[in-house]
Amino acid sequence: MRGRSATSTAVAILLLALGLPALAQAPAPFDMTPERGNEQPPAPPPTAEPPPQQPATPAPTETPPAPPAPTSAMRYLIPFDTLELNGEEARQGVSLYLTPAQAASPAKLDLGYLNALVVSPEASQLRVDINGTTVLSSPIASSASTQDLSEAIPAGVLKPGANIVEFLATQRHRTDCSVASTYELWSRLDPARTAIRFDDPNAVRLTEVGELAATGVDADGRTTVHLLAPGLQDSPEARQAGLVLAQNLGKALHVPDLRIEIADTLPAATPPGHLNVVMAPAAQLPADAAALAGQGTGQPVASFEQGASANTLVLTGPDWKSVEAAAAEIGKADPDADPTVLPRRADLAYPILRLDNARRIVLGDVGVRTAEFNGRRYTTGFEFALPPDFYSNMFGQATLMLNAAYSSDVLPESQFNIYVNGQIASSTPVLRLGRGFSRDTPINIPMTNFRPGRNKVELEVLLQTEADKACPPGLTQMAPTRFVISANTRLQMPDFARIGAFPDLSAFAGTGAPYADEGSAQVYVGEGGPTLASAMTVVARAAVASGALMPLTMSASPTPDRDAIIVAPLAALPADLVRRSGVAGTVGSGGVGDDSLLDSFRQSSGNSANPFDGIKAWLADRLGLRPQNFWLVRADDGAFVPQSRDGVILSQVRQPEGGVWTYLTIPDETHFLDATRRLAETVNWRAISGRVSALGADDPAVVSITPNRVTLVQTQPPSLTNYRLIAANWLSSNILEFTLLLGAIAVLLTLATWGLLKTVGRKS
Repeated sequence: MRGRSATSTAVAILLLALGLPALAQAPAPFDMTPERGNEQPPAPPPTAEPPPQQPATPAPTETPPAPPAPTSAMRYLIPFDTLELNGEEARQGVSLYLTPAQAASPAKLDLGYLNALVVSPEASQLRVDINGTTVLSSPIASSASTQDLSEAIPAGVLKPGANIVEFLATQRHRTDCSVASTYELWSRLDPARTAIRFDDPNAVRLTEVGELAATGVDADGRTTVHLLAPGLQDSPEARQAGLVLAQNLGKALHVPDLRIEIADTLPAATPPGHLNVVMAPAAQLPADAAALAGQGTGQPVASFEQGASANTLVLTGPDWKSVEAAAAEIGKADPDADPTVLPRRADLAYPILRLDNARRIVLGDVGVRTAEFNGRRYTTGFEFALPPDFYSNMFGQATLMLNAAYSSDVLPESQFNIYVNGQIASSTPVLRLGRGFSRDTPINIPMTNFRPGRNKVELEVLLQTEADKACPPGLTQMAPTRFVISANTRLQMPDFARIGAFPDLSAFAGTGAPYADEGSAQVYVGEGGPTLASAMTVVARAAVASGALMPLTMSASPTPDRDAIIVAPLAALPADLVRRSGVAGTVGSGGVGDDSLLDSFRQSSGNSANPFDGIKAWLADRLGLRPQNFWLVRADDGAFVPQSRDGVILSQVRQPEGGVWTYLTIPDETHFLDATRRLAETVNWRAISGRVSALGADDPAVVSITPNRVTLVQTQPPSLTNYRLIAANWLSSNILEFTLLLGAIAVLLTLATWGLLKTVGRKS
């Protein structure tokens, strides 16, 4: 036995010398290369410590499994084309409207997701809460391919009306403890695999107009309306009824992305997220909706036709005026609705307060929760809405009164950042006050990036410790609590100036201004189904964004002393309307207006042969202003030259006669509807601003042009306080005028002092 043992030992020593056991017995190194099927997450917003670039992900070599086939008894949950939970702690809420039948039916929650390879499954958790009850909880462990989860929803969790569904992710890195590594953490939910399935096959059938919000979204996060309207394009009254319908559907459906398709026939099936609408006077109703023709001969009718295709809404009456009245009824305001908050929407689960003047916002009232955090980067956010005549973007500061606590190992170089509408607004070093406890610590937020309509504020804490620099094994999973933020943190909004400033497309996109507050605005819509559908799309999107309706009246020849919305391709517009549009009639380089556009850009960017322009550009860069703020005499706005035939253009011009005209146009009408739909997507719609916003088929984002001249229009009763705030903001936007005013005041004060001394002073 000893001889065999000695022989084995000798063989082992020989193999060791050759290196074979090392190859056979050593553990395989941890593989950090991307797995098949993974995609890179989008670039994070700029922060104080930008994340490193990620290596390119190889193309997937296998086709991911197909999502479950949609059934008639299901509701998709995600009102976006994708939903990604990023960072170490992420939360995204959506609102799901249910009918009484849907709330009472037994149901299951389905969810499909894919996560980044670097997410540690031992320390990461994905959770779904419905109305505060946890329905699904699972470790995050699906980096190779999309994983499908399913869980029964307990009885009593779902309720009729609005339900809050929250997707929450706690994610920790496998090996890295740096702040930069937190940007590599993501879990992507698949909208086509995330839904509620009802046992009752008839639960999704709508029976009342008040249930329209239960139409929901499809697998792409959109809602599609199939509109069957015989004679819709035959008369101005019919088209006006169509525009009224579009706005009221936008309000009633409570969805962000509404697509209206003018159809010749109703589809044979109605999948989730689709709604059929039949609209016509009683005498013109098609056979599918003829059962309501008798009721419509004497009065406006808005009702679901039970004998037609599922979820078919019929709007009828004796004539088109009655049909318009029926369409207006479906978006009628809820008398019990709170006027101080925006109407709830599928993609806006948390309250959004309307601010008309100075107000204090407690973050706990707008969806922010008290949280304990043991990671490196914590983010949370909230939203509020400002009025259409908000005019304090160059003057004043809001104040965040922070209530938070930090552990003793948090280093002073840690930071507290605040973003407003995606732009950095404040960056403050974390200073431990009172042994790591901050009560009502003020952090000022300039109102530069605030705008009319919805505003999003994001809070970000970047925590650094000595332990993270060493990064011992297991620290990403077992670090002690480092940061606590209280829901009692408050945002104090000061008094702000209120006056209309035109042109301002951000006010139109966010609040429907100036048309939502009018008795009636003119509308000019060109001929053709795509043009009418484009007009319906843009007015519906404005109504969805603002929660307000725009009273509209069709006009074949708008008068320039009144406000108007004009929708038509450039080639179809009369010459006078093109001249007033602020858009050149020729496309591309060498076209009419190219020189003026280049000159305007050169002046606004500070690239000029004039040395004073260089000085103004330098000062603007140092003070966070634009070169236009240093102009004494502002140049006229030249005509915008379309840069592509397929690019949709939104333009606003205040006419010399006083009317504010907003144009939706495009050089090539064959692309009109598709381009308008792309512009109406939430991410693009919220980027609309200035006097012109354009989006071409190949453009990655909306291109906006700031006006050189802005006209102020009084919207509030006369008030010394408001006038003072208006003057402060105007002078902050016009630096040379402010400087000259100060100089004039100094000269007058000097002359007055000299005169006073000469009159009453001592004489020798």
